[in-house]
Amino acid sequence: HTIDFDEKVTLCTSMAAPVIPLYLGAVHLPTWHPRAADETCDLYGFAIRHPDGIIVVDTGCGSDNAVIDELYAPDVVDVVDALHLVGIDEREVAAVVNTHLHFDHCGQNSRFPSTPIWVQQAEVDAAAEPHYTVPAWCQIDPPQLRVAGDVERLVDGVTIIATPGHTPGHQSVVVEISDRCDVIAGQVCYTCAEFISGAPVAEDMHDESFLQVGIESISRLGALAPDAVYFSHDPTVYGGDQP
Repeated sequence: HTIDFDEKVTLCTSMAAPVIPLYLGAVHLPTWHPRAADETCDLYGFAIRHPDGIIVVDTGCGSDNAVIDELYAPDVVDVVDALHLVGIDEREVAAVVNTHLHFDHCGQNSRFPSTPIWVQQAEVDAAAEPHYTVPAWCQIDPPQLRVAGDVERLVDGVTIIATPGHTPGHQSVVVEISDRCDVIAGQVCYTCAEFISGAPVAEDMHDESFLQVGIESISRLGALAPDAVYFSHDPTVYGGDQP
C-alpha cells in the first residue's frame, strides 16, 4: 500500500511514531534537468524520535546562494520551522545525518552549529570535486564531522547503511524501534515506484558506472523487509506488504 504524505505526517505526530517526515520546500527544475517535465522537485527531510534525542536526516536547501537561486529558484522551508510544525524543539536534536551532500540535502546544516553530522567518507571526497554541490553548505568542520562506516550503529535501534549509487557516498538510515523496521532511503532512488521495481533511473545515478551499485543498494534495503520506506523526493511511503 502507499500512504498520502499529509496523512502520514498526521499519523506520525499523533501516534508518536519513530519517523516523522519534514516538508522542506521545493526546487524548480531547469529545462536541462533529466526530470524537467516534473517542473518541481519536493524536498523532504525526516526526524527520528529516540530516547537519546532527535535525529534529523537531511536539512534541505539553503537560501543564500545566487547560483542555486538562479538555476533552481528554491522555495525554502526553514528546517527549524519544519521541526516546530511537528512539535519538536530544535534543541532536542542530538545528531544530523546527511544522506548525501548535494545542495538540496545539506543546505541548512548550519542551523545545527554544534550538532554532530554523519556522512560517508566517500561523500566527503566527492563533495570536494568542482560543481558537485555548494561548498559553503556541505562544509562540516572536524568538531562536528562524524564519518560513518558501511554499517554504523548510531544509537540503539538506529543504524546508518551505505547505499551508494545516486552519489558515491550516499547512505540510508534504518530505524528498528517498537517491533518495526522503518527505512529512510533518501535518494537511493527517486520514486517509490523505482524502489518497488528495483530499477532506479540511470540518469539519477552519479554516472553510468554507478547504475549496478545503485541497484544493489535498493536490494540491500529491500532485503530488510521494511515496514515502511521514506524517500527524499517522493511523498509516497512504501509499505512492507506491497508485492
